[in-house]
Amino acid sequence: GLYVLLRVKLALWHHIRNRNTIPSIFAKTVAKHPDKPALVYEATGETWTFSQLDQISNAVAHWALSQGWTSGDVVALFMESRPLQVALWLGLAKVGVEAALINFNLRRDSLLHCVGVSASRALVFGAELADAVSEVSSSLSESMVRFSTGDLRPDQMAALNCHPLDSILASAPRHPPPCTVSKGFN
Repeated sequence: GLYVLLRVKLALWHHIRNRNTIPSIFAKTVAKHPDKPALVYEATGETWTFSQLDQISNAVAHWALSQGWTSGDVVALFMESRPLQVALWLGLAKVGVEAALINFNLRRDSLLHCVGVSASRALVFGAELADAVSEVSSSLSESMVRFSTGDLRPDQMAALNCHPLDSILASAPRHPPPCTVSKGFN
C-alpha cells in the first residue's frame, strides 16, 4: 500500500514540476496505445479505445469552442455514469472548460443548489434524468443553455428548452482543437 502511494505521489510531483495537464498526459497515452481499450462499460459491454475516446473528446472540445466557452467557464454534467461522461469531461478540459459533475441522485432543491453553486454556463443532462431536469427547469437561469444526450422526443426537448447534443457531436470535427490549455494540476 505504502509503495503504491509513494509511486503516485512521485508521479504527481513529476507532472506538477513539468507543468503537464490532463489533456497532455492523455495525448501521450493515445500516442502510445491508440488501439488499447480506454473504457469498458459493463452495463452494455461497450468498449472505447484510446483513439475513439480522443476523437469524441475532440468533438466535445470543438463544440465547447463553438459555444464561445473559454478557459475557466463551467459546464454542469448531470447524467448517469457512462463513457460519454468521460469524453465530455476530457473534451471540456482540452479547451480549459471545467466540468461540474453533478450527482445523478439529486432532485429538486439539492439539484438546483449544486447547479447554482457551480456557476455553470450550461447544463448537459442524460435523457434518463429528463424528469429531474423538468422538475427544476423553470428555476434554472434563462441564460443557462441546456443540452441533452440520449433519446428524448421532440416535445420533451421543447418543454425542457434543450438542444440534442448527440447530433451536434456527430457532426463536430474529430481533429484536435486549435488551442492548448496551460492550466495544470494546481
